[in-house]
Formats: sequence, structure tokens, C-alpha cells
Amino acid sequence: MAKLGKLLGLVSPELAIGVVALMLFFPTYGYESGHSEGNFSSGTMSAFRFALEEGNYASFYWSGFVVVCLIAALGALTGRTVPIWACAIALWFLAGLGMMSIGLFIFPLAVVLFASATLLTVARYESRRA
Repeated sequence: MAKLGKLLGLVSPELAIGVVALMLFFPTYGYESGHSEGNFSSGTMSAFRFALEEGNYASFYWSGFVVVCLIAALGALTGRTVPIWACAIALWFLAGLGMMSIGLFIFPLAVVLFASATLLTVARYESRRA
């Protein structure tokens, strides 16, 4: 169990990088533009393109949760469960705040970290009993 928990903790930064790539480069924003003359267009664009065109860089701050996953991976590497629990709770909270938008991307990472922390905690208690 401890090996699986450590593996899940170590995989979380790679998953986070994949999630950031999906958030920034996958077409996620819908747009509509039109003028009174009847010129109307609509479609989707990536968050990266939206940020570059609109000058709104707030979506880049959301991708800072990669650092949270790196902290959790370091905790898993050393076998400490407290950083993993803290990072899992932080990601769970962030996912709850942005559940209708960015939270859907963060939620799977929170589940992976919760599983990692649970497995490492159970393995620690089993080793103390034996």
C-alpha cells in the first residue's frame, strides 16, 4: 500500500502539468462578437489565446497549483503524509471554489492526492501495529 501511495504522490505533478496544458491550450472559452451592421461571429478559443488578446492573465494564476503538487510529491518521496494531506485539502478547496469552471480540472488531482495520503497513512498505521 505504501508503494502505491508513494507512486500516486509522485505522479501528481505530471498530471498537474497535463491539466495546465489542457486548461491553457484546449478550446475552453466561448465568444460571440457582433456589430450593429450584422457582422456576427462566434466560436471557442483557448485560455492562452483569450489571455493574450484580452490582457487578462488571471487564468495563469490558477495554474500555480502545479507547485502544490510538487510539494505533495516531495512529501510522498520522503514518506511524510502531512504535506500530502495539506495539498489535497488545498486542491479540494480550490476545486470547490471554481467547480463550474476550473474546479473540474483540479478535482481529479485532489482525488489522486487524497488516495495517496490515505494509502500512506494506512500503511504507516499497519507498520506500527506489526
